[in-house]
Amino acid sequence: EFWDELWKIPQQAEEVFELVTPEAARKLRDERFENLATLFTQATAQLCQIVETPYNIYFDQALNCVRVLTRILPFLLEKGDLGDADVNVEHLCWGIGSSGGGDGLNSPDKGTLTGLVIGGSASGADGEPMPPAAAAAAPGDDIEDDSQEPLALLVVHAAMHMLFLPQFTCDFYEEDGHAGPSDATGAASGGAASQKTIVLTEAEKKKQEKNDRDAKADAGLVTKVADSGVSLTPAPLSIIWAAGAGASPNDLGYDGGTRKYDKNRVEVLRLLLAACCDPLFAPADEYNPLASRWMAVAVAADAPNANCLFYSLLNTILSYDPNGIGVPYSSSFASDTHVRLVELSAQLLCVLLDCGLPGNPEPVNSVDGEAVVEFEEAARPGFNIFRTLLARIDSGRELSFIFKGFVKLLRNVYESQNTYLPNSKAKLECFQELLVLFWKLLEENPLFTTHILTQCDVNEIIVPICYLMYQSRRDPARIGLVHICTFVLLKLSGERSFGVNLNKPFLKRLPCDLPLFSGSHADLIAITLHKLIVNGAYKLVPLYSCFITVICNISPYWRRMSLVAAVKLVNLFELFSSPKFLYSGENAHRHLALLLEVFNNIIQYQFSGNQHLIYAIIRRKDSFGRLASLTLPKAVAQCNKVYGDQTTTTYDADAEAANDIVSTTDFDEAGNPIDPSQKSSPRYGGADASTAVSGVTSVGGETNASSVVGDHFVPTEEWLPELKASPP
Repeated sequence: EFWDELWKIPQQAEEVFELVTPEAARKLRDERFENLATLFTQATAQLCQIVETPYNIYFDQALNCVRVLTRILPFLLEKGDLGDADVNVEHLCWGIGSSGGGDGLNSPDKGTLTGLVIGGSASGADGEPMPPAAAAAAPGDDIEDDSQEPLALLVVHAAMHMLFLPQFTCDFYEEDGHAGPSDATGAASGGAASQKTIVLTEAEKKKQEKNDRDAKADAGLVTKVADSGVSLTPAPLSIIWAAGAGASPNDLGYDGGTRKYDKNRVEVLRLLLAACCDPLFAPADEYNPLASRWMAVAVAADAPNANCLFYSLLNTILSYDPNGIGVPYSSSFASDTHVRLVELSAQLLCVLLDCGLPGNPEPVNSVDGEAVVEFEEAARPGFNIFRTLLARIDSGRELSFIFKGFVKLLRNVYESQNTYLPNSKAKLECFQELLVLFWKLLEENPLFTTHILTQCDVNEIIVPICYLMYQSRRDPARIGLVHICTFVLLKLSGERSFGVNLNKPFLKRLPCDLPLFSGSHADLIAITLHKLIVNGAYKLVPLYSCFITVICNISPYWRRMSLVAAVKLVNLFELFSSPKFLYSGENAHRHLALLLEVFNNIIQYQFSGNQHLIYAIIRRKDSFGRLASLTLPKAVAQCNKVYGDQTTTTYDADAEAANDIVSTTDFDEAGNPIDPSQKSSPRYGGADASTAVSGVTSVGGETNASSVVGDHFVPTEEWLPELKASPP
């Protein structure tokens, strides 16, 4: 009865983490592995029996098991097959039958352990329900089959079952209840945040169905019919945590906005997230999305409640309203459990969508009209049911709900900082996960990109993206955030509709030192990317080509460029044509070719409305003339003058004006004339400019040279014709 008494001890998650310190967990794993194996096996068996016999009197014990497993799993995975492979850990997690180590450990198998947990007796007492252990041993249960499943699979499946356990993480539901595909009539109303159902007329439903069919036809998606397959329909719909995609408020059958199960959901989500963390223990450059067996179990076609879990995570994230009831400081009086649930849902969904192979967006229906994935496809190595569900979202209402949810959450990033009362609006911290999910949708769902460009205002998502890039430009910890924002802009900029939509006037005031300008969202992108080049961290140098490519892609549709954006683009041309940049590498001139293509596109297609750019180019005609008249002797002389015999050099602000390395213009960033007496100051902002121009940054007394400078390139006879031929 030791284990029975142990799991009954009331504990909090914090207490478990304080009792089991990292040092103690590693010592137990390395020196007393038999004890750790017994603890892991007992906790897993306990969860399996709770799933089989979900009586609420055992829920506290289940939570203690969840907390213990959440604590010790990362230390086991540290010695897993993706970390420092250990035979004992391998045999414990993936061995069949006994669950011990390879050094003589002889623990009983799961079939024996089930009689030792939760009471340890097959008979009930005092009218209480039969303990789950005895219920599991009742006739008709297939314990022998269960005992042949590895503990790793049992942990993951038990966690996915517990996320939809009646009265533990969801309300009661009918076991045999089956709901058909939802038309998500309430999706556009804001999901669980408002719980308002929009009732469509027959004419509106037919129009919506026609629009969905046309969108599929434009994307080249043709619906196939299969005799059978793995269902992609969440069933029963009533257990989904929130309304939105896949389920309307009417489908839930209860108050979809209830938060009484949030605490238990957070605990179980932590366990599932811990079970999927083994890629963290592999080198980053060796990451393989197909290598993790733990994650392969979680995303397999037979993963329990996978469909419901996908829509629960997605709707929980996107239906959350960070503004609450709209009263200042209202978040200070509310529990942060639901916020933690939203953040954990975003983290787990990112993890589940990051393994396996991309889903097939081609719709497949069964004979009954139910969305399915064919058995052959589901049985292929690398199949991920979550990525398939993401790729198969095809309803216009669901896509609108998803986009509005992203806009609402990402807009909170700057709205929470743009208030009259300090800290009066709560700030959501999972914006990086939100951007990753947004990128996944753009990449894997062919209908999502078209929908947001044609049916939504894409500028609403561009503003927070530009704000995050602008604010993160100097933070080394957020280089990855700048990368994902850049990839989103690069993906969208390849569409004509995106460039046209950017001409909408930009009227917001962001809480940052963004230069004041009167222009469009295209100006916002150009000014932001200019700032990242001249005032960003040196690790952003590899993204320079992506930055200019984004501007180049939108340039043919840029109807009226602001004065500030025009001056900054010409400044970039002078910066990239300076000897410091031009001779920093053999291919450094490609930045100039892209900028010249920007100027040509605007002059060719949008000449009438871009007088500011034309005037700025004329004022700087000498910079263009020097590049056009460049000869090999002059190029070699300029290179030797700047670099000499050094392989790297730092930026000398005092000698900048004399050497004319970076041209100093007669106008400031706003286009106002500069006093000649002030022209000796650096053009690009002092110390920050030195990083942008030279690419050398001092961190902790060490000098880190970026690839902008690196080993300087000596111009050759083959290089000069290539330079002359590269501009459009």
